[in-house]
Amino acid sequence: MSQENEKVNARTKSGAPERTRSVRVVLIHGFNGNPRVFKDIKKNLEELGAIVETIRYDSNKTFSSWIKMIDSKISKHNPEELYIIGHSLGGSLALYLSQKYKFKGLVTINSPVYLRKHILIKVLTKIIRRFKKVKKVAVRDVKYSLDSVVSLFDFLNSIGTMKVDSLQSALIIQSRKDGIVNPKSARIIYERINISQKQLINVGQGHSPLDQQPVINAILGFLGLV
Repeated sequence: MSQENEKVNARTKSGAPERTRSVRVVLIHGFNGNPRVFKDIKKNLEELGAIVETIRYDSNKTFSSWIKMIDSKISKHNPEELYIIGHSLGGSLALYLSQKYKFKGLVTINSPVYLRKHILIKVLTKIIRRFKKVKKVAVRDVKYSLDSVVSLFDFLNSIGTMKVDSLQSALIIQSRKDGIVNPKSARIIYERINISQKQLINVGQGHSPLDQQPVINAILGFLGLV
């Protein structure tokens, strides 16, 4: 085929050049979070032409319920065309699903393997579980169902033994002064991902730096949008 014919075929019926396929992004919030935490990231992505979907799951249920909800949304797409961005537990859950799907890219932001005071909370939860009338437990002044907290720790214990080698690319973000997630979690997640196209960076401040421009810029750069 001649170069001239290639140019003609690369045009739409209106005569304008055909647009390249849009970047597809799925956003997964953290424990006791909601999709609104991604407001600034979502706005930036959509302004650059990305197709964005947010997934909500119920933190007061258990791990199997979280995965089922997220998986049901992801399975409607071609996973190999998706970038998954997960904040906190959302990133850890996305990492888990990366054992099943070959995502185009994974971004985790302050995702836990270990929490601050991890052992203390875990032990207290086990003690409280012995009292049959207790249905909820408070973590950082927020009450969760006891089953969900137990499920959370059971899930986090499994991350250290995961092996993820089907991802196409990965960006692990750990911000400074994270008061919830032990920062060594980022290194463990990085090591669990056994691919060449991966990066671990420290950028942003606090546990939820989703509105901070350096974090947004890092994500946009990883997705090839800037």
